Amino acid sequence: MFSKVKSYFQLLRVSHWLKSIIIFIPAFYGGAILELPVLCRTIVGFLTFSLCSSAIYVINDICDIEKDRNHPEKCKRPLASGAVSKTEGAVLTGICCAAAMILDLLLCGISIGAAIPVLYFVLNILYSIKLKNHPVVDIVILVSGFVLRMLYGSFITDIRISKWLYLTLMALSLFMAFGKRRNEKLHCGDNTRSVLTHYSDTYLNSSMYMYLGIFLVFYALWSVDKGALPGMIYTTPLVIVMVMRYTYTLEKDEQGNPVDMILKDKVLLLLGAAYALFVLWQIYFGEAAS
Repeated sequence: MFSKVKSYFQLLRVSHWLKSIIIFIPAFYGGAILELPVLCRTIVGFLTFSLCSSAIYVINDICDIEKDRNHPEKCKRPLASGAVSKTEGAVLTGICCAAAMILDLLLCGISIGAAIPVLYFVLNILYSIKLKNHPVVDIVILVSGFVLRMLYGSFITDIRISKWLYLTLMALSLFMAFGKRRNEKLHCGDNTRSVLTHYSDTYLNSSMYMYLGIFLVFYALWSVDKGALPGMIYTTPLVIVMVMRYTYTLEKDEQGNPVDMILKDKVLLLLGAAYALFVLWQIYFGEAAS
């Protein structure tokens, strides 16, 4: 029984709910993260997107079940290994979709904001069925998931996002997406993901480092923007160190999956915690810091 439940959690990629922390960004940098109503709405939004993404993961695994069986790591996934049947996967998908829809409607009602998780779901369904085999389009859809999360966090909290912060997240997402594709091609070849045949090693490598540079520039510009918390410029060196550590880990990792890399790297987690504490200090003691 325990092994079955564990397989369900693996299929739903609960660890990848970490990506939905992006929903907290508007409230976090807006200085409202500790206000109870804002925090509660953000948590509900986090659960909404997490459930939606879990449903997408199951659908994607159902579509890729045969290819995953030929992958050195993905063959261990619940569907590919046979630990969970397709029927069970379909039921889990329905439960996640229903729960996400209910939470979304309770949070946003009938509004434009309520359509954001729906748009995310539709884009990723198209990705799973067809678009993941089209170069560049596959990267754009991956990145759109991160941007839509932040837009959703902004809508449910009614906190505007800085233009520089929007560009910063987009550049960081592109860096991570190209890094993931690069490592997949480098260590697994073209057999497990057909779109990799369209990407050259040079293109993936140069694009990854180009967006890394753009991310650092955008972050520095955002940190001195009038809408940023006072003293945020002093976080720039820490962000540079965090990126250095992430890139170091990326060079050693075979898959380049951002979530797995972050969760396995204790140094990176420690640096992230230090960054978060510094920003919270800025929220409480911004005037003294400035």
